[in-house]
Amino acid sequence: MKTKLLLLIPLITVLAACGGSDEDGSSSTGTTGTVSVMITDNLNLSYSEVWVNVQAITATNANSQVVDLYRNTAGQTHNLSQLANIGALIDAQTIAAGTYTSFDIVMDNQIQLVDLGGLTTSATFDQSGNPTYTLNVTGQLVVDANQVTSLVLDFDLKQFTYDAGTNTVNPVVVQTDPGTLNQTVATVNGQVQAVNSPTQFVVSPVSGGANLTVNLHATATVTNAATATVAADTTPLQVGIQVTLTGTYDATNLNITASAVEIATGGSVTINSEVEGFVTTFNGTTLTLDVKEASFMPGSNMLDIANTSNALFSHGSLALLTVGQEVEIKGNWDGTSFTAAIIEIEGAPSNAVGHSYLDDYAELEGTISAINGSLLTITVQEFEHVSGISNGDSVTIDASNSWYEDGNASCLRNGAVIEAKGGMSDATTMVAMIIDLEDSCNGESGDDDDDSDDS
Repeated sequence: MKTKLLLLIPLITVLAACGGSDEDGSSSTGTTGTVSVMITDNLNLSYSEVWVNVQAITATNANSQVVDLYRNTAGQTHNLSQLANIGALIDAQTIAAGTYTSFDIVMDNQIQLVDLGGLTTSATFDQSGNPTYTLNVTGQLVVDANQVTSLVLDFDLKQFTYDAGTNTVNPVVVQTDPGTLNQTVATVNGQVQAVNSPTQFVVSPVSGGANLTVNLHATATVTNAATATVAADTTPLQVGIQVTLTGTYDATNLNITASAVEIATGGSVTINSEVEGFVTTFNGTTLTLDVKEASFMPGSNMLDIANTSNALFSHGSLALLTVGQEVEIKGNWDGTSFTAAIIEIEGAPSNAVGHSYLDDYAELEGTISAINGSLLTITVQEFEHVSGISNGDSVTIDASNSWYEDGNASCLRNGAVIEAKGGMSDATTMVAMIIDLEDSCNGESGDDDDDSDDS
């Protein structure tokens, strides 16, 4: 029996060329461009999670010359269902200018599907027994001198089929319009190349891609598990150290606005993995996570996290940790178990600076009724982890330093539904650390995470 996978995976590459190309597609001497490779996905109604591992992406020009856009034998693991209208950076590479007519995507032959009931199925793309699967897409991308252009490769999962008899997924890929993303995000492992200011540094990805400029967001933290310190600026960073960072990506300017930076090694502490999801159980030491994103194939939609009580909190605290919260955890995955080193309660105040709130952590969902600069008035529809609030109340949201999980401040409008996480400065005012747009932005649907379901 074959069933349709209602899922979309576009791949975006943005090439900024420094020189021209010949009409036959060959590159001119000394002309190069930078390609930013991202993956994205449309709303998936059949599966709560779809996990793939991308190991290489190549482009071929009209003269059959092949260039690497990304290559790493360990690959990058992504849950495609979390990328509705959001692009995830794979890599940024400098390549020869020219006309590229073919693109190969090399993936682990395993694809992991989690249905709406939580049942996990490990399928393959074919029955060859090969560890990898290569997908070829025919298209055309012309990289002109001093120009920036975009290529979107759409894994059109509305046309994907799953064959239960062979336990294989058959993909279909087409070229499509790049103007569908609300936001592009990045998780980068790399080495610090320069520290330019208290709020800016340069990182070289371990993939060998182009250097990226990193600007710290107003709510960002730089965390060092080895020294048990959390900073609000680049003071802990030095040239040559390894870091992992997450943030929003600007493909045109090759820079990232980072929400979090972790120093990956130091002393006896080593961080090799990260995982994000919603807390389903917590006994004071071990928590169980409903996994939504991870740097590895989790094998199941539920994952136990050990060493929680000894981990360093970059946002929030052990006392604030409770069921229903979204958390991001850095630590070590050995293939069967995950040990926490750094925990961030998403939306909790940063531990890098002092703060005083009536409620240190709260979640509010509501409809915007008024906008006055960075101050939003919402009518509360749902709330969690806060006292003295009722549905229908009017609450002021201070969004002056908010991090947007989907879209940006330009998406805010009267009538829009948002979820805000942060600290309550008084009974009717929240200082929002994170704002999640539940409604559409720029004509595209809002994100499809489970935040609203958990409120």
